[in-house]
Amino acid sequence: MYRNTYLGLLVVTGLAGLLSACFQDQPKEAMPTIDAENCKPENIAKIKDSGTRQKFSSLCLRHGGDYKPSEKREW
Repeated sequence: MYRNTYLGLLVVTGLAGLLSACFQDQPKEAMPTIDAENCKPENIAKIKDSGTRQKFSSLCLRHGGDYKPSEKREW
């Protein structure tokens, strides 16, 4: 009798853990425009919502205006 109770509790706990990992935090506030001024670390730190801040900072990394491709090498 106790075995079924513990098994049921284990199954319910496992399902709850799996389902909670499926949902990501969605940004709750509007993101500022991505430009050189807004992508400075002090301006990124001003964003209060952590989900919005993480998404914005990852987009800023991809924005980088100082990218210079390397010279083509002939081996």
